[in-house]
Amino acid sequence: MENILNRIKDFSKKVELFYVATSNQKKEVHLAVAKYLTFLPDNEHVVFKSWFCKKTIENIFENPNISIAIYDAKTDTGYQIVGRAVSKNVVAVLNGYSPQLEKIEKEYPQEEYQLKIKIINIMDLHRVAHSDKYLLHN
Repeated sequence: MENILNRIKDFSKKVELFYVATSNQKKEVHLAVAKYLTFLPDNEHVVFKSWFCKKTIENIFENPNISIAIYDAKTDTGYQIVGRAVSKNVVAVLNGYSPQLEKIEKEYPQEEYQLKIKIINIMDLHRVAHSDKYLLHN
């Protein structure tokens, strides 16, 4: 297991963006983009932060299940982390940066969140045919 995680950690440092999929209780899926995925020393959690749109945060509050895609299109190499949000912390607030804009654009994020995700499992991710076999445990 540790070899797989080390390989994925190294790979994730080379990838610029991560794709985050969430869904609500109605099973409506939403996709977001984030940067700077960090694997914690316990090898059981990842953390990342972003100015997520409101739908992503609403979904996580309703349904903590989450999927994170780490993918490099040039090499058609990637991984999908299947996990569960275990903490959601506000780390920055734009409160008052532009009161006029805030009134008009209520849907834009006003808070930067840091999410901590418990890794449940990991799968390979490719454009071409591939297995959905779990890499950590079957």
